[in-house]
Amino acid sequence: MEWKKLKNLIILILLVVNGFLLVLVWSRRQESVSYERSALERTVRVLENSGIEVDLSACAPADGLASISVERDLAREEALARALLGEGAVRAENRGGGLYLYQGSNGELSVRAGGELSANMADDPNQFVTEDLERHASGLLKRMGVDVERIGVTEEDEWTRVRFRQVWNGVPVFSCEVEVVYYYNLLYSVQGTLLTAQAGTAEAGQALTLPTALMRFSEEIAATGDVCTAVRSMEPGYRGTVQSLSGGVRLSPVWLVTTDTARYYLDCATGTLTRV
Repeated sequence: MEWKKLKNLIILILLVVNGFLLVLVWSRRQESVSYERSALERTVRVLENSGIEVDLSACAPADGLASISVERDLAREEALARALLGEGAVRAENRGGGLYLYQGSNGELSVRAGGELSANMADDPNQFVTEDLERHASGLLKRMGVDVERIGVTEEDEWTRVRFRQVWNGVPVFSCEVEVVYYYNLLYSVQGTLLTAQAGTAEAGQALTLPTALMRFSEEIAATGDVCTAVRSMEPGYRGTVQSLSGGVRLSPVWLVTTDTARYYLDCATGTLTRV
């Protein structure tokens, strides 16, 4: 047989084999998806029989989330303070226990280990905000160097409160929320928790599947004696816990479970349930 014909035959055989392998992989993937969907539907039926309805459209898996340990970054914290208080802001005092005080022309800011912060702004008419307050608050936090998502706005008389949640590598950090407060269109205060930390290293681990997580939730709810009749949503994200006075924080993957009666953190690895 001529070499050219033999080469074409080999290429054809390889194409057929590759096509067969692709079909096999796709078939197994479809079987896996079908099995997971079936398991999820069976779990939902079990919960419904026990009196708990589940909105599956608002429940997301936690695939790929792993615990991360991060350390406080004072350089980033100072940059945050300058963006909020003015370029002349300085770290004026270390009050011990991981609490630092920053002062600038626009006010003062205190930050604790773990990111808890409180800023009181100077009463300066020159700081009157003429643009949309939500846009101003978003821009302020962007200049402060933190990624956030807006979660709510409250207006009462001359007060406006814009609330944000921090986002870490695209994932919400449920324990890190901040409120930007305006009074008569003047920035009045910034209160809450924000991480100014170095990028951490993810630890090995695997999240529970969604059916398993729902069953663990049902079991934990029964064990605590709490009552709910509906799971409104299960959103995967992080919950931060302070590890040291130097500012070390552990970000643990959790589901934020919202029911008709309360909200809970469900640990993605252990299934441990904690009321928010």
